[in-house]
Amino acid sequence: MPITDSNRTSTQNPRTTAGLWGGPFVVGLLLTLLGVVALGAVVLTSLFSVIFYGAMLAVAGAFEIGHAFRIRKTGPFWMFLLGGILSLVVGAMLMARPGIGLVALTLLMAGYFFASGLFRGITSLSDRYEGWGWDLAYGLVSVALGVIIFAQLPTSSLWALGIVVGVEILSRGIALMAGALAVRGVLHRRIPA
Repeated sequence: MPITDSNRTSTQNPRTTAGLWGGPFVVGLLLTLLGVVALGAVVLTSLFSVIFYGAMLAVAGAFEIGHAFRIRKTGPFWMFLLGGILSLVVGAMLMARPGIGLVALTLLMAGYFFASGLFRGITSLSDRYEGWGWDLAYGLVSVALGVIIFAQLPTSSLWALGIVVGVEILSRGIALMAGALAVRGVLHRRIPA
């Protein structure tokens, strides 16, 4: 009987197949634990997120300024230079004054939740497509969340961003573990006993 890809996969060593799902599972587990820690310390998570965002903006701004000088004779020099300076300055301000940056980002987040929820709610009510009720519920929750965050400013700046970041990390970790376990299940079904 000729060896095909399906035969080769089904006769792989269990150690080899464990490498296909084990690594992603461990990364998912670590992300899940990090998400739990982030949710347990939302104030620190919020402050760290602002400082990290500021650092990324500053680094991106420095690269953009460098790129502007590399293309100064052939490309849109002023666009890259001014954009880079803006990113660098905003990033430096966020790192120098993370408390004020945290309030600003929380205000931006509250506005996003409110506008996004309003848009989704109005669209679902006007179009009435299949599953529109779920989008309406999402829109209402999002509008309510935006109003709650805005009404509790500046206090909400201490917890809102930290909760969003913590939930994001936690959900990514859980999704990665679930995907790894699904791969494991497929691999175990293909390996003969």
